[in-house]
Amino acid sequence: MALSQVRTKRLVAIHGWSGVILGLLLYVVILTGAVAVFSFEIGSWSASGTKSAEPFARPFDETLRRLAESVPATYHDDISVFPNSAGHIVAFLHTHTTNAEGDPDEKGVLFEVHPKTHAILAQREGFASEIFGVDPWSALDEFLVELHVNLHLPDPWGLYATGILGLLMLASAISGILIHRHLIQDLFVAPRLSSRLLNARDRHNLAGTWSLPFAFVLAFTGAYLSFALSLGLPTIGAVAFGGDQVALIERLIGVREAEDPTTAPLANIDGMLAASAEAGGTAPRGFIVRHWGRADATVTVSHLPAEGDLTAAQQLFDGPSGRHLGPKPGIGTKPSAGSTILGLIFPLHFGNFAGVLSRTVWFALGLVSCYVTLTGLRLWMARRDEHPVWRRLARAVAVVGYGLPIAIAGSGIGFFLSLPAEQTLFWTPAAFSIASAVAIGVGLVVHKDRTLARIYRLMLGIAFIALPLLRMGLGGFGWGHLMESGNGKVVAFDLVLLIAGAGFLVAAAGLASRAAKEPRAADGIAAK
Repeated sequence: MALSQVRTKRLVAIHGWSGVILGLLLYVVILTGAVAVFSFEIGSWSASGTKSAEPFARPFDETLRRLAESVPATYHDDISVFPNSAGHIVAFLHTHTTNAEGDPDEKGVLFEVHPKTHAILAQREGFASEIFGVDPWSALDEFLVELHVNLHLPDPWGLYATGILGLLMLASAISGILIHRHLIQDLFVAPRLSSRLLNARDRHNLAGTWSLPFAFVLAFTGAYLSFALSLGLPTIGAVAFGGDQVALIERLIGVREAEDPTTAPLANIDGMLAASAEAGGTAPRGFIVRHWGRADATVTVSHLPAEGDLTAAQQLFDGPSGRHLGPKPGIGTKPSAGSTILGLIFPLHFGNFAGVLSRTVWFALGLVSCYVTLTGLRLWMARRDEHPVWRRLARAVAVVGYGLPIAIAGSGIGFFLSLPAEQTLFWTPAAFSIASAVAIGVGLVVHKDRTLARIYRLMLGIAFIALPLLRMGLGGFGWGHLMESGNGKVVAFDLVLLIAGAGFLVAAAGLASRAAKEPRAADGIAAK
């Protein structure tokens, strides 16, 4: 159905203003999200490779029993075991309680275990909110994820902000779909060369048309996740469970309704992991033991999605007997439409349903969405260039557009420089702030747009090339050792950064060359 001219103008206004009002913040969320897609790989890269491709390749039953015997029985309510980005096995033995602020929290002992020797590398006791996120080796990937999820704002305001930005992106996507009445035709329109402004607008429309489905999915799933965590769960907990959020979470997870605290030893965990690998089709990535040492104990083993599947699999076992009870839905105890839909939300948002391939596609589409956001802002400013306020905002678009990746690269540089002293938890965010301030300062001092772009590209090129050199020069492994130990992804990551850095340096040189030729051309015209 064709839209009237009045409705089309109204939709164009909604599309434009929805991007202008919070467009730069939206760009921050999209770009950090594109980077966070590879958060696990970034963590492994920053640690110079994972210690084991399969963390539970060596029998773990004896080690787990030794860890359980070393902590008070109070911490036997739940035992969560999973690998971190460095490949170490993390075992968190804990109970559900509330912290000093009155918020639901887990309290227990966290062990970090080497996957091959099972030696205890670190041990911390306290609330989960305190003892997680303090590993100096994980500072970079955790900082980038937190930047995307919460924008480093206090809870729950960060989730509110990202949820609102998700709704804003959803409004832009829907209005964009309605504006593009000839959507299929617009996918193959060649940008016009008659005018720089028309060419820029056509390229914006072309990129926006191709990325509309992705933008819609990303916006919907992102808004859902933000508001579900910040508003949905607390509201349901207050209304249906009298504020008992622990009971709410247990109901959602689907724990057994009938409790049996009778003492009963847990069956061999290695046998359950082997049976789960056979049933799930992939190697186990982690497991949770609930009610260790009791007759009602259960073991839930998690897997990455098997080939051809979108969602990750979980297998449920009876603890005392080790009997396989079947697949475990993400929500509840039985398969349901709600569990299936929720199971699709996470892979569709994070792109982790087909390994590196799907995450690479999500990363590329994220960069395209960043391009659409920035070019949309620049086109809006270009039509209002006569007003000084819009001109200043156009400069802000350039500063943020280049400044954010410069700051992200700066956080990596700060991580590696502070890693020998194990001060990464401080210097990773501090370096991000320092790099941001430098980028903003350059934007305030340099007034010519082309000169500013050249400086920014030069900064990005140097920073990207410096990252792999710092990784190897400050204690990281070289390419030969990484390839021999099965960590080729780290080498690939280094190569991507080196190629991207060289590309930015070439782009900076190209701008300098064009700037040098234009004055000579102008002199020739004047001489004639």
